[in-house]
Amino acid sequence: MKNQWVHKLSGYVRMKISGPYPEMFINHCIERKIPVWDIKYHGQHELVCSVLLDEIPRLRRLARTSDCKISFIGRKGFPFFIHKLWRRNGLLFGAAFFLILVYLLSNMVWGIEVEGATPKVEHELRQAVTELGIKKGAFQFQLPPPEKIQAIITEQISEATWIGVTRKGTTYHFQVVEKDIAEREPLEAPGHLVASRKAVIYDMFVEEGKPVAERNQMVRKGDMLVSGLIGKEGEEQQVSARGSVLGEIWYEATVEVPLSTTLYTATGNSYRTHQLHIGKWTIPIWGWNPPEYADAKEEEYEREWELFGFTLPFHYGYKDWLEAEEVEQETAEEEAVAIAIEKGKERILPSFSANAEVIGEKVLHHFVENGKVIVIIHYRIVDEIAKKQPIIQGD
Repeated sequence: MKNQWVHKLSGYVRMKISGPYPEMFINHCIERKIPVWDIKYHGQHELVCSVLLDEIPRLRRLARTSDCKISFIGRKGFPFFIHKLWRRNGLLFGAAFFLILVYLLSNMVWGIEVEGATPKVEHELRQAVTELGIKKGAFQFQLPPPEKIQAIITEQISEATWIGVTRKGTTYHFQVVEKDIAEREPLEAPGHLVASRKAVIYDMFVEEGKPVAERNQMVRKGDMLVSGLIGKEGEEQQVSARGSVLGEIWYEATVEVPLSTTLYTATGNSYRTHQLHIGKWTIPIWGWNPPEYADAKEEEYEREWELFGFTLPFHYGYKDWLEAEEVEQETAEEEAVAIAIEKGKERILPSFSANAEVIGEKVLHHFVENGKVIVIIHYRIVDEIAKKQPIIQGD
């Protein structure tokens, strides 16, 4: 019969029918709409079949009015499985208790870590989280979510600008950013702003002092840009000149770019080996003999395992061996010139400040020699050129 899973859910038994003409007994069952299936002969006067557990009372009444005897030789299905489990209730309760214990232990707080706080702020923070119930042995599902904890303790700890709260396994991690009280800058000694190198003034902004130079003016190293003497002649006051003076600097660079470049590309052939890492030791699991590719690239991957927030001392990893082949890439002369311009920028900018900017470039000349394009480039660079010079007697 079909729908065997329904029979297993409700339960059924294997029944042996003994006596003359057991087939007649089967026919009587079918007439009374008692479902039987999986009928097999076990002898000349014996049949074995399956019948639903609920039909046993009707079968017993039918057996009393026939010449056949019935006996049950097997029990199958969910009700009998539950009965067997109940007979072993000690094991069942033990497994249930173990699962409940593991669930409870994995949902308890076992650690509280504070990072970035001074001892005073850390003490206040630990007191605040203890009042919220966050302490060792507390159940995590009884505590507020990390977002709410973060809002509460950030409001309570006035000396912290921001407090981040994360939960990693059984540990609460608090990242503290304390408020920095800005220290008053010491008074600077009076001084001028002078040019640190030869340039054309591109732009200038003076906060304090008297401008001496102006935009588009050529200045040399040591020329005064902003004077630290202000006021009427004869009544000057000495101040610390402050401001920003940007100068346009001209720079010539020679860059070489090869017309032919050797590249390594993947062919699509690969081989993977699997390993188990235990401390400093590596134990191969599968793939002991990687192919010997003429050119190959190795890519290694490792994945650590965690249990209750703790990293296990062993983990799994694999290594891929990717076959590569050598390819010669030809570069057009015009493309090589464009590459040279970018390479030139990367080469010269480290010679200036971090805020330096290339505002223009011009290729003065280029030619091909020994398989390379040699490009001579003129760059226009804008950078800070002002530096402080103290006022000495007689200025």
